[in-house]
Amino acid sequence: MSKALAVVLLACLASIGIAHAIALTPLDVATVTTGGTAVTALAAGHRTSGGWIQNPAAATTPLCINEVGTATTTAGGNITCIAPGQTYVLAANSGAVSVVSTDSAHPFSGYGFQ
Repeated sequence: MSKALAVVLLACLASIGIAHAIALTPLDVATVTTGGTAVTALAAGHRTSGGWIQNPAAATTPLCINEVGTATTTAGGNITCIAPGQTYVLAANSGAVSVVSTDSAHPFSGYGFQ
């Protein structure tokens, strides 16, 4: 499913004029190990053409994402929280992406586009 979603997103990018080759960059970290403590899902420079992060459908808590700073477990400002099963599309940027959830051992998936 994750690779299929990546192919669809790449096709969408091509349809809006981003025709250059885009490399998929695996997440640097794909699990929030300790609830309430943010992790860097994608390091700086790993999403220069965008990307995506998905909270698994089997998750029991939201996954919160911050593209400009450290994520917290409360949505607002630069923080977006997505429900289980939802996908968040990352903006093309050179900055790191921070992710957090309230529970420990919370996996998530995604890719950066370069």
